[in-house]
Amino acid sequence: MFTLNNIRDGEVVHQRCVLVTGRCEANGEKRNTYVCIETKDGAGRDIFPEQRWPMCQGWFKALLILTPGENLIDIISDDDLHKKSFRLQYVPLLQTPPLYLAILVAKDSPLAIDCPPRKYGSLSNSHSSLKAAISKLRTTAYMWQALTADESASNDLGRRSFRLEEEWAADTISESFTHDMTMQSTAKIHLIRTDKTVAELRNAHVAQQNPNALYTDNLHRIFTEALLAHGAPFTSEAKPVVAGLILDSHYDAESKLILAHAAQGAHCPNGLSLGIFGSHLAYSWPRFLEEIPNCLLDERAPGDRVGNGHGDRCVSMWKACAVGQGAFLREVGHAFSAPDRSAHSIMATGYSSYSKDWPKCFLARTASCAHDKTEGVEPVMADTPNECRVDLCDDDDVTRVVITCEAGIARIWLGFKLEARPSLAHPQTLVQYTRHELQSRLDLRDHLMIEVLSMNGKSKVADLSQLFASSSSFRVPGTIMRLKKRIINDGVVEEDDWRWAVMLKKRGRDGDLVPAYKIDIRVGCALDGAIVYYKDGTKVPCGPRGKDGDDPPMGGHQARKIAIPNGVDVVKVAVTKGISWGLCGLRIWLSNGRAMGFLNRGGVTKETLVLTL
Repeated sequence: MFTLNNIRDGEVVHQRCVLVTGRCEANGEKRNTYVCIETKDGAGRDIFPEQRWPMCQGWFKALLILTPGENLIDIISDDDLHKKSFRLQYVPLLQTPPLYLAILVAKDSPLAIDCPPRKYGSLSNSHSSLKAAISKLRTTAYMWQALTADESASNDLGRRSFRLEEEWAADTISESFTHDMTMQSTAKIHLIRTDKTVAELRNAHVAQQNPNALYTDNLHRIFTEALLAHGAPFTSEAKPVVAGLILDSHYDAESKLILAHAAQGAHCPNGLSLGIFGSHLAYSWPRFLEEIPNCLLDERAPGDRVGNGHGDRCVSMWKACAVGQGAFLREVGHAFSAPDRSAHSIMATGYSSYSKDWPKCFLARTASCAHDKTEGVEPVMADTPNECRVDLCDDDDVTRVVITCEAGIARIWLGFKLEARPSLAHPQTLVQYTRHELQSRLDLRDHLMIEVLSMNGKSKVADLSQLFASSSSFRVPGTIMRLKKRIINDGVVEEDDWRWAVMLKKRGRDGDLVPAYKIDIRVGCALDGAIVYYKDGTKVPCGPRGKDGDDPPMGGHQARKIAIPNGVDVVKVAVTKGISWGLCGLRIWLSNGRAMGFLNRGGVTKETLVLTL
């Protein structure tokens, strides 16, 4: 008996590649078995070759390739005793802008990538040719798409992911297509010829991981210029987002450098956004869906003919695959404007330290590593620890310091202490710190200085606490809209101050707008706060907040409740501030002429702020 953990029968999906996880209870004792995946259309015709994916103690993961319309999926145990059938409706959202895939090729390129002897690099070009690079990038991009959608769904955000630009062409996503050419809609790979030679791309002074490099941003600039020179769809007006692979990356054994490689990504909201990565690890990537398990379970050492540029983390084929695919996705995330994270996600600074968990995203078991003396995980279950996650937290509500510079940020000092990153060798265009992160490291009650040295100038903020206090807007919860803030205080935010923002119409669980029908205004000698009641039975307290949901009670001998009937709006709000203490009054006016609340405008009142809506 099969059970599926992350997908429903009849579900509508918008990605061609979908990750499915589940379990066959009857096979719970078997360590090394597999499941067969059959994909048919609504009429029962095969629309994709049969796939086999590892199953460990009954747990399995598999990638599905769908065709627009109805897809009938059969999951069958290796002993043919158990079968699970379900249907998926694949509806591509062609109205949304896609992620473009591109390969940068030098004008005198040999059209080959590095490949170790253990991948038959000296005997065959099956893993090193341009054709192989195209297949590897296509398969990798579909893996990214499936992972992003699954992570989104697991965070209750729906099965959301980027759309890949597709074209009607000879597909390479299955090994079967190499023997029987299949024309269908598949991810398009743009070949972008640069006017630079191989020697220019492999100049050690533009190699990102060369500590003595002078122009570490040059490869990103060269790729960007080549895309713009190529023309549509790579124009600034189109605002494309591109994942770019550098074909002519090469490991130089003499200097022990990865040449023509840079892991860089930058988002340009009014132009072309690009994340780039070298092809130096592509030898370890799968060309087809059928190769994914083997590539992520291959414990062989790559050997001395190829480099990894990631310390000792690529000591096996599977680790090289994990680092290459995951680190490339991280740069694509930057192109989509995702910031660096401190830990526990693909966007983490120093991602490769978490790459050990990349295979857990796609397989029910993982390989061991003799170098690290670590055993593989068997089985990979839903609750198996996995730090290789797509960070999907909605952090617009989190107060943060954001530092940006298109020319590159070279140095940052926090309280006269130099940060390890960014550096002259590894500049960044965006760095950010959350208030929580800064508070855990520094005492914000002091006059903390932050100083930034960029490639084109220098900037300094003398007191970071004042920068936090000067925020002039707040985000509307559940939206991307920001509202300008009107302030009634002395401009000084104390450590124990509390703040809140609430909308009189909110999103319900079904996505519909739910209006407020009543506001409980709590005023005594001072303003204690208010409580907003919604028609779905929920309420939001607007007042002092305690720890762990233990909010202090709100009193107020002048407390009043004002009802908001259907068709009636709040048209004016007034707040008063006292001379010797904080807010002392609140009054609300409705469009039907009713008003409720008290302002306490006696001798204790210093200021009244009136907001007319």
